[in-house]
Amino acid sequence: MARKRRSSKNKKSQLPLVLGGGGAVLALAIGAAMVMKPSEEQKETADSRFSIADYRQDASRLTGNTYRLSARVENIETLGNDRLVAVSLPNNKQERLPLLVRSGVTGRVNLTRGDTFVFHVACRNGQDDGGHEVKGVMIVEKVETE
Repeated sequence: MARKRRSSKNKKSQLPLVLGGGGAVLALAIGAAMVMKPSEEQKETADSRFSIADYRQDASRLTGNTYRLSARVENIETLGNDRLVAVSLPNNKQERLPLLVRSGVTGRVNLTRGDTFVFHVACRNGQDDGGHEVKGVMIVEKVETE
């Protein structure tokens, strides 16, 4: 029984095709990642661009934005397992910004009055106890020591 021998010419001709296809898939994946990746401004805005006055005037337009705020804790109130923390920003020490700190978000960071922390917050919509919509609630997603 004679065995047929495969031509090495056919194997070599398929190699550029396979490599070219793999390169095209890689290029598409990189392109998709670049398009889908949010810009730094969309992802997180620094506290120098955040204005408490703008927030108080129309918090609903900030919904969906995230911020990184370096802020001093002025007061802490307990709401069940959560906390409502009033903070002041370096660019506006007279006004207070209320932040909702959900249970467990601070991790090992102990929030203390008078100390400055870095708060990663998201502006979201919510509901009050009566079921009415509340727009522009600042919810803390992460806390770091400064």
